[in-house]
Amino acid sequence: MRALGKKLAYGLVLAGLVCSAGGSCRSARLADRTADSSGQKRASTSSKTGPEASPITWNEVSSTYERVLDYVCVYEKEERAISNGEKQTIRLSFRKPLDVRLEWLNDQGKIDQTAVYRQGFNDGKVLARQSGLLGALAGKLRLDPNESLALSDSRHSITEVGLGKIIERTLKDAANPRISSSFAGEETLDGRPSYKFEFAATGNEAVSGLEAARKALIWIDRELKLPVKLELYDAANTLLERHRFKQVSINQKLGEKTFSL
Repeated sequence: MRALGKKLAYGLVLAGLVCSAGGSCRSARLADRTADSSGQKRASTSSKTGPEASPITWNEVSSTYERVLDYVCVYEKEERAISNGEKQTIRLSFRKPLDVRLEWLNDQGKIDQTAVYRQGFNDGKVLARQSGLLGALAGKLRLDPNESLALSDSRHSITEVGLGKIIERTLKDAANPRISSSFAGEETLDGRPSYKFEFAATGNEAVSGLEAARKALIWIDRELKLPVKLELYDAANTLLERHRFKQVSINQKLGEKTFSL
């Protein structure tokens, strides 16, 4: 039972941020991998440095997220601190203020395990269940999202998962004089245009709330105006974490059934 609990707790995280699963649902190793005057005015709130004027500000991103009531997406997460950063693929359902359902998918796209957290419900516990015979024998687990078992193999609690946390931390970084920020151009992610931003510590400052991180790269989907990818690097420019949100569908009117287990 303890071993199962640890396996389930493995994925009770953020992304990103954000946000783990047994070996069957880890599929890949961590990769070593214009503006007019009004546009320039907007850029001043989102880009402290950099030659290009930003086409979008983080205040605009925040305002867009305020209109989001819920969303579903495919969430891919890699953390160097967990099994050397093997990729996890998770179906994420999120409803404001903080209802979360995470379903870890194996290589065949089947659900290996599920975790549900609802702010103000279930005595503050995460409900977790393993799929298959092992899950049937163990039944439903109730875990404190911040206890050592739930965080033994993760940097992030399930209470930190989702797009809102990325926006919240980025706004703090943008207001921090010890962190420089710049618009880094446009890229295409899975056929969708996006804006890329870079945040870098000018000293020993933590970026994006992660103690070891000194640089963050963040991509904003041009149509959604929401963050869809985050990469965090240490002082040696080594990738620490990658959080990717795909197939994002907002305001799906998610009901109580989605957040039950």
